[in-house]
Amino acid sequence: MTQGEKVSDTNNGRRVKRVTIEDVARYVGVSKATVSLALNRSPLVARDTRERVIDAAEHLGYKANYFAKRLSMGRSEMIGLFILRGEEHFCNWTLPSSWMFYNPILKGITSYLSEQNYRFQLETITFEQCVTSSIIADVIKESSLDGMLVLIQDEGDYGFLDIAKEMDFPLVIMNGLVNDEISTVKIDNELGARRVVEYLWKLGHRRIAHISGPRRDLNALERCSGFVSALNELKVEIDPAYVRYGDWQIASGKRLCKELFELDQPPTAVFCSNDHMGIGAIQMLQEMKIRVPHDVSVVGFDNTEMCTVVSPRLTTVEQALEEMGMMAAQEVLRQISEGTTLVHQTNLEPKLILRDSCGPCR
Repeated sequence: MTQGEKVSDTNNGRRVKRVTIEDVARYVGVSKATVSLALNRSPLVARDTRERVIDAAEHLGYKANYFAKRLSMGRSEMIGLFILRGEEHFCNWTLPSSWMFYNPILKGITSYLSEQNYRFQLETITFEQCVTSSIIADVIKESSLDGMLVLIQDEGDYGFLDIAKEMDFPLVIMNGLVNDEISTVKIDNELGARRVVEYLWKLGHRRIAHISGPRRDLNALERCSGFVSALNELKVEIDPAYVRYGDWQIASGKRLCKELFELDQPPTAVFCSNDHMGIGAIQMLQEMKIRVPHDVSVVGFDNTEMCTVVSPRLTTVEQALEEMGMMAAQEVLRQISEGTTLVHQTNLEPKLILRDSCGPCR
């Protein structure tokens, strides 16, 4: 190959020879190892030689083979993201209510990883598949990924993740606490629920009902726990009939709200575990000619865009989901560069967003 020639991948639709690292080395008159080091900006190569190699590679149209490059670096620069689905009947992650939860998390993950020149592969699997088929354990053993993010949803025995600690494999859990030896980034759901109850209590409400999510869902469990503990601290008696379990969807919010207001002594405030069920509750109250917030106060959780579309606008709890995704991505890359010995467990603080659906108890 003489100076001035340039090899391309196609020529009038006919495939031609791709430029290799050997071609660049021959063109410059150095070894393949020197070319490899120069293209990776290694300080081991003299600046003049490095610049000549880079210029030659650009002139010849050399494109590094992605997989060969990652192999030589000992990394794949690929992060695995596994979303552990719950029971299909309750927690289909493609449903609108679920997608509004997952979307900002994915945004935080992808934006940060792309800034760091990392890619990620997404897979949704059930908890049962992890236990019976050892999917996650097998992926860790294959070493095809540099690290892994696991977004959990339901309570359960997550012992199948212990292999990550045994193999010093970078792993971060999102949305729940598995054990003290694995890094976690989650929302402080209990704190969010407590703030809702304290706010309603200050408005004079004592008969406060709670429409929870599915019984096994970690977010629902923590929010319900915060609801109960806050009422206990405020010395407010909890009527078991005031706690109902939905499935995150608008229809369940409507159905359960109707049940609450068919009680002999209905509540004066309803705290729903997500915005969709809160909107369903408002719709049912309007159908029943019960005024919000004049007769009943309603609160949601998530602060989705729908809160400002419904009338009255829904008071809710904002959770930093995008930040959770970003921090999880930061943590897994930190483990890749520094090791997994140091464990970080982050509990992000939620914020109560006041709008029009709450008022003083009458």
